[in-house]
Amino acid sequence: MKFKNIIQNLGANLLITLFGLVGSIILARWLGPSQRGVFAAIILIPTSVQYFINFGLSSTTIYFVAQPDSDKNTIWSNLIVISLVQSILGIIIGYFVINAYLQNYEAEIINLGHLYLLTVPFGLFSMYATYFLQGASYFKVTNLLKCIVPIGYCIGIIWLKFQQHLTIDNLVYVQLIIQFSYLIIALFLLYKILLIRFAFKIEYNFIHQMLSYSVKIWFGDISQLANSRIDQFLIGGILSSKDLGIYTVAVSVAKFTSVFADAVRTIMLPAVTSKNSFQEKVAETLNFYKKYWIFSIFFHLIFVFSLPILIPFVFGNAYSEAIIICQILVIGSFFINAKTVLSGGILGMGFPEIMSYVEVIGMIISLIFSMLMINFYGLIGVGLAIAFSYICQFVGLAFLMNKKGITYKNLLYTSRNEVNKNLNWLKNAIQYFK
Repeated sequence: MKFKNIIQNLGANLLITLFGLVGSIILARWLGPSQRGVFAAIILIPTSVQYFINFGLSSTTIYFVAQPDSDKNTIWSNLIVISLVQSILGIIIGYFVINAYLQNYEAEIINLGHLYLLTVPFGLFSMYATYFLQGASYFKVTNLLKCIVPIGYCIGIIWLKFQQHLTIDNLVYVQLIIQFSYLIIALFLLYKILLIRFAFKIEYNFIHQMLSYSVKIWFGDISQLANSRIDQFLIGGILSSKDLGIYTVAVSVAKFTSVFADAVRTIMLPAVTSKNSFQEKVAETLNFYKKYWIFSIFFHLIFVFSLPILIPFVFGNAYSEAIIICQILVIGSFFINAKTVLSGGILGMGFPEIMSYVEVIGMIISLIFSMLMINFYGLIGVGLAIAFSYICQFVGLAFLMNKKGITYKNLLYTSRNEVNKNLNWLKNAIQYFK
């Protein structure tokens, strides 16, 4: 297991998450639950559209770039063409969806939603550039790039507050400036590091190969998008903007638990992809996963018991309702984060369809149970539905991996020797920070 890279990515993810959390805390305190909910409603559709039209090309980019002797000029040329088409479609789709979703809001709010659609082309090109560098294992650079938006956004919020201009429309303008800056820096580093002698080369057969791989991921990505947005769509449409603001805080805190899982997956996908045989890929996947599993148990337990003190202290008593919702989501996150780590191995083995099946399962469960529970139990009901969906996704993934020859025993059982070995790894991680 590439310990140094894991630690570096963990540090970057911690930094990203902390700045994102600080930004969320500041907005929650300075805007209040209702206005926080309005801002969440504005950005919900554009961010969802960007994810929807991505067509699974984020992981596909890493997969093809990480392969030995990959033609990087051809890959990037194809991505440019695809991104242009995606951007046009995204803006058109987003425009009409925003009109429908925000129809009960003021015209100014709807216009801000339309304006925020500019983040779709900015986000697509900068995202592909970042994942291109990640596929080539330039992790320090990608860590730097991923820090730009959360750090810039946090600084922008603080600047607006001290200038006495912290309004929803100014928040949208700040996001646009930051996203455009991210795009420029990402493209500059990509061409400086990898595409020094870039020559535009379109190969339609290769586009077909990329899309054939990505479509298997895309169905999973769409389902994952639904899993991560169904709750907020329903709350924004059925309950009040205050409820959406409270739930948004619960989600942002629970998301903190994904920091380590995302760091492991970042290193894991190109590491597994680069292995030659299936047996080597499986061994590398289990090596990553079992080390993560030991750490994850302790981390989630400590986190869930700290929330009754953490949320009121950090966000204020106005968000006390978010405590129980966040605890429920963190319990579910224990399973969804394990699924995130395993997905790096599954995609690296060349089985993207497995993740699609799992995400579809989660989407169906999220949709059905969220719609049933929201009317009876409100925000708590939605939290329970989402957590149950997370658990089902992990169970479904374990079942499908067993079908591919990665048995339940290898996946879930750890011998005493393995436990001791992984605990030693955890001790080394702690000493590394000292």
